[in-house]
Amino acid sequence: MACYNDCATIRSSSSSLKRHMSRKLLVAFALIAVLSLGALMHIRARDAVIITLNFEFLRQGTAGVISLSGPDLVGGVVSAFERTYPFFSVTGGFAALLAVPMEQRIRDYPITVTIYRANGETLTWEGTVKVTSGEFIREPMFILPSEKLHLLDMSVQENEDARMNSIYSVVTPERFWEGQFSLPANAPTTSPFGSVRDFNDGSTRRHSGCDFQVPVGTPVKASASGRVVYARPLDIHGNNVIIDHGWGVLSNYSHLSQIFVVPGQIVLQGEVIGLSGNTGRSTGPHLHWEIAVNGVLVDPMDFIRLKMPT
Repeated sequence: MACYNDCATIRSSSSSLKRHMSRKLLVAFALIAVLSLGALMHIRARDAVIITLNFEFLRQGTAGVISLSGPDLVGGVVSAFERTYPFFSVTGGFAALLAVPMEQRIRDYPITVTIYRANGETLTWEGTVKVTSGEFIREPMFILPSEKLHLLDMSVQENEDARMNSIYSVVTPERFWEGQFSLPANAPTTSPFGSVRDFNDGSTRRHSGCDFQVPVGTPVKASASGRVVYARPLDIHGNNVIIDHGWGVLSNYSHLSQIFVVPGQIVLQGEVIGLSGNTGRSTGPHLHWEIAVNGVLVDPMDFIRLKMPT
């Protein structure tokens, strides 16, 4: 786990307190953030609020965890990339999932952590987060059959994007899963997340998920426990299932031949939710798998390696 240790600015809404922390400087009644390439440094300071970042930088299209600990905390939010990410209660404090869009430019960005205390006081820490390249590839041209070329029309794409965004933007405070996410199918991957795709009509798209090479009829499993929020056909995604796992994390399983679940149903990690297929804007049988964090699509293969707080 890595933590953050650059100069931080502390603000207190009730006392107009402003202080600066430099590396390893401990201040009573302060926000403390530490950056170390080794293990988490143990810090003890009276009334200290400790902010822990589990990353030194974030690649385009990935997510990281920010944790809070300290006395009398009731919550907080993280602001970055023109978005707000809430903190959720965990053992010993709070945690937030910070996600970087795949299109985010490579540079340093401001990040603000706002913390709420039981006495009504608000504390603020300001820092930066470095965004690095997602190292996305360009794939060979995709040839859609003539009967599916209408699915490349921009109006079709925009309508489906709007529907997906409305679903992905829902943040459920309750967390339904434990541990790490798992693969929805035991199969090799073909197209990676974020890849650039050229189609036979001359258009270009970015891949919003990860594809698995499976024949029609392969069982598709829930990558984590959650509540089904969508289970019906879409133009591009085909027969589609979306699971809300809580904390603003949702997973999507597309191009299915059969759907075995209904909206509102609670599913457990590893439960079969449908069978793979070739429906929607697909050039052949496969499973398309997406993960969104607070409305931001992230690399599913990276997300399943993310260590979650308990």
